[in-house]
Amino acid sequence: MKKLLDVVKAGNIPWFVLGQGSNLLVSDRGVRGIVIQCSSPRIPKPIKHYKDGQILMEVEAAFSLSKLVGFGIKNRLRGLEFLAGIPGSIGGAWAMNAGSYGKEMKDITDYLKMVSSEGRLIRKGKKQLCFGYRTLKLEPGEVIMAGGIKLSSGDAESIQKETRRLWTQRRAAQPLDRPSCGSVFKNPPEDFAGQLIEKAGLKGVGRGGAQISKRHANFIVNQGEARAKDVLYLMNLIRTRVRKQFGVLLEPEVRLWGCSLKEI
Repeated sequence: MKKLLDVVKAGNIPWFVLGQGSNLLVSDRGVRGIVIQCSSPRIPKPIKHYKDGQILMEVEAAFSLSKLVGFGIKNRLRGLEFLAGIPGSIGGAWAMNAGSYGKEMKDITDYLKMVSSEGRLIRKGKKQLCFGYRTLKLEPGEVIMAGGIKLSSGDAESIQKETRRLWTQRRAAQPLDRPSCGSVFKNPPEDFAGQLIEKAGLKGVGRGGAQISKRHANFIVNQGEARAKDVLYLMNLIRTRVRKQFGVLLEPEVRLWGCSLKEI
C-alpha cells in the first residue's frame, strides 16, 4: 500500500480507497483516477487478554463484517452482535462509524493502524480518534489498514441467539432483498430520516429503475437497471420535500463519488 501511494502521489494522480462499496454511489460517468481496494485479509487472532475478561483482537481493514460476526460466534466473542446484517468491510465500518441498535464501531475500537499522507505507518489510540455520528474524521490522505477491537468472552449459544435476533429484526425492517446503497440519509437530531421521508408522502416513489423503498423510506432500491442519476434525482427530491414540509435538511449518509447533490 505504501509503495502504491508513493507512486500515485508522485504522479499527482487522483486516488480513491474502496472497501466493499456497500454505502457508496458512483457517478454513471465513473471516476478519473486509481481506485485502491485491499483484499485477502488474514484471519484475525486475539492478541491480548485482560483480567476483566476483555479480549483485544486486531483485524485487517478488508475483513468483511459478515465473516467477522461469524468468527465471533465460532470463537465465543461477545460484542460484535450489533454488526449482524450490516454489509461491507470493517475498514468501511470504521470510516463510517457504522452502528445499529444503540451501538457503534467507536464503542469497540481500541486503536487504528493507518498509512499517513506522508506514507508513514502510524497508530492512533481511541482518544486520538475523532468518531462522530456515521463518520470518522481522518487527516487528508490517511488510509486505515487495521485496528484493534475490544470484545469479551461469552457463551456461544447466547451470542448466536442475540445475533440471530438482531439479524431478524434488521431483515424485517429493511429491504435487504433488493440491491441498494444502504441508508441514504443520516438521522437528524431526535428524529428519523425514514419517518420524515414517509411523512412527506415519498414512500414508493420511483424514477427510472430506482425506487424509495416501500419497506423503509431511507433506502433507495434498485428495481432493475437503475442508474446513479435516478438515485440522485430521488435524493434531491427527498431533501427538497422534507426541507419544505418539516424545515429539516437531511444530510447524506451514503458516500458520493463523481456526483453531488443540489444545493438547497
